[in-house]
Amino acid sequence: MKTFRNTIIMLLILGVLAGYYYYAKSTKKPAPSTNIINISKSKISFVDIKDAGNELAIKKNGSTYNVTKPVSYKADSTSTDDLFNSISGLKYSRKFTDTDVKKYGLDKSDFIISVSSNDGKKEDLIVGNKSPVGNSYYAKLKNSNYIYVVDASSIENLQITSNDTLFNYLDKDVYTISKDRISKITYTDSTGTYDIEKNKSGKWMYNGKEISSDNSEALLNDIVLLNPTGIDPNKKIVGNNSSFTLTISDGNKSEEVKFLTDDNATYYLQKNSTQIGLYISKDQLSSLLSDIKKVIK
Repeated sequence: MKTFRNTIIMLLILGVLAGYYYYAKSTKKPAPSTNIINISKSKISFVDIKDAGNELAIKKNGSTYNVTKPVSYKADSTSTDDLFNSISGLKYSRKFTDTDVKKYGLDKSDFIISVSSNDGKKEDLIVGNKSPVGNSYYAKLKNSNYIYVVDASSIENLQITSNDTLFNYLDKDVYTISKDRISKITYTDSTGTYDIEKNKSGKWMYNGKEISSDNSEALLNDIVLLNPTGIDPNKKIVGNNSSFTLTISDGNKSEEVKFLTDDNATYYLQKNSTQIGLYISKDQLSSLLSDIKKVIK
């Protein structure tokens, strides 16, 4: 009888403890957010970073990203998605108020990150001096009195340090037609125009002669794996006799790219009659040009 009574008491105690646990869990207040930007990543439609005279602006339209400054071009979706994640997830370790923002480098900063949402909201984050204590920066939202202390690496990942930063956010595909859909390749240089075509049997032909599968496969790989080396923003050249044009087609659409050079070392890309300064080094083109010569010799 005593054992039974003890068991009942223990069950009652466990019930009370369990009830308290679930009550405390359901009424516990969530930890306050330390996010600085109050726009979620899914709602960001535009980001504009100004840093020491450099600028990078990217617009999102649906699931597509486009760089709008300093050039107008399709953005690399992976790098841009990471950028939007970094900005929306920017956190502070401490915040405080001080009317004298000058001593934190926040009065005339040349590093400003502007974020806009698809519902019309906009926030401007001003980045100031690096803190003398700890590896961090001071930052402040334009319409807030709070000064934030932010981890240095989080801020430095958003800096525009060179043309390489811009290049990182640009789409790297020279051609978009997939390898298996290419049915015609047209190469034009100062000596003439050369058409390489796939016949109805799926064989690649040039000038009435079949091209070996090894040579056609190598050429197709050269084309679809072609990527630019870097960018000189908005540089435009006319090109000399070493320049050439390579057009590919799938039977429904064609993609023409001019490779323009004035020094025979660097070739600037012109796509759809537009140059934004993307270039490819001669070394990177060597395999493509060599395989073209094998086919049309």
